[in-house]
Amino acid sequence: MIDPPSGSGYVSRPPLVVDLDGTLCRTDTLWETFFAAWRTCWWLPLVAPFWLSAGRAQLKSRMAEIGLPIINRLPWNESVIEALKKARASGRKCVLATAANERIANACAAELGLFDEVMASSDNVNLKGRAKAAQLVSRFGVAGFDYIGDSRADLPVWAQADKKYSVSSLIPLGGERIGAEQPESSLVSWIRLLRVRHWVKNVLVFVAPVAAHSWANAAGWQAVTTTFFAFCAVCSGVYVLNDLFDLASDRMHPSKRKRPLASGAVPLATALAVSLVLVTSGIVIAWLTGPPVVELIAAYVAMNALYTVYLKRVPVFDVFCLAGLYTLRIVAGAAAVVVPLSTWLVAFSVFAFLSLALLKRAVDLARLGADEVLPGRGYSGRDAAFVYGFGISSATAACLVLALYVASDQVRSMYADPLWLWGLAFVVLLWLARMWRMAMGGTMDDDPVLFATRDGVSWGCAVVIAVCVLLAM
Repeated sequence: MIDPPSGSGYVSRPPLVVDLDGTLCRTDTLWETFFAAWRTCWWLPLVAPFWLSAGRAQLKSRMAEIGLPIINRLPWNESVIEALKKARASGRKCVLATAANERIANACAAELGLFDEVMASSDNVNLKGRAKAAQLVSRFGVAGFDYIGDSRADLPVWAQADKKYSVSSLIPLGGERIGAEQPESSLVSWIRLLRVRHWVKNVLVFVAPVAAHSWANAAGWQAVTTTFFAFCAVCSGVYVLNDLFDLASDRMHPSKRKRPLASGAVPLATALAVSLVLVTSGIVIAWLTGPPVVELIAAYVAMNALYTVYLKRVPVFDVFCLAGLYTLRIVAGAAAVVVPLSTWLVAFSVFAFLSLALLKRAVDLARLGADEVLPGRGYSGRDAAFVYGFGISSATAACLVLALYVASDQVRSMYADPLWLWGLAFVVLLWLARMWRMAMGGTMDDDPVLFATRDGVSWGCAVVIAVCVLLAM
């Protein structure tokens, strides 16, 4: 911690100068501004390169004019805030000196109320590195200030400072670290960000070939396995993009605020690059199975983009979109193996996944009061009755479709003893009823599908279904 020298007045106490991005704030406000502005103007990525050609200062200024991140939800560094409070309590002057645009810098300073002066990038000057060092020397003189930074861009500033402090693993010569070192982006953070656990949802690509009894088609199994990995790559990529757009709402959520991007554990720029690489890789992998799967993967990406940018904030449309994304996996599995897609399977999938999508919303609404609004979505607590009713009706419709399928002539021609398949309708109805009861009671996780993968009763239901199918064959 910073120990100011004894005495009183600013004359005997050099001002404490603090950087913003990566130091006072655990994230990069330039990228925060980019995604905040992109949520407002979809065309931003098209014009941003032209603004950048006029200089980084111009880019920062133009984006800040369109939209700013929600300042009071940014992930602040408590160690730096504590150092600022101690410095102010002892009578020292505190200065925020940052390469961020002045609109963001002033908003951050106003939010924290810890700074006597703000120095930031203007429309024409990018206050970074040597430019920041020169301005600080002009204002306070060589060794006339103490400085807290975090990166190589701060090296010229540290060179002109009296006391040098860092919040990262980069410690300048003669410098000290403030607080605990900020952890680098760990493997665990990346696994959480890429939603590796959600890859289990891509097992749906195997449903169509299994339902069509394509057991001996080795080439088909290879194709559907390739499709599975293509979906894994694409899904992780779109999950990251979704988190980048949801930074503000995630930070208002009791559990989602701990996500790697919302908490500042993973750099936003790195996450965006990885996301684009994953989506591109998934499409390339899909080429190995043929154009139909590529088209379905592209449709999946397009639907996700529409959901992220707009549909997730439109009640009812959002859950239909989620149900469509699940069903697309089943369709892609059928396309990979080139088997006919049963209309029974499609109908059951739409109703079942619509119920699960509504179940996900029900989990969130169970935590809200009647007048509270679900952050980043179009629902309020008053929508709970509608979501519960529509979701339970969809579950009932899914089980009805399954029962009609079991009673159809198609089943009698495919199975030796189809009577056993009535166990499927009973078990699926039992499972969905239990899931809805838990969601309405507020005893389920945010994602019902992931909850099912850890739930012993759900696994028991899956075993009973498998046994019924084997006995029917």
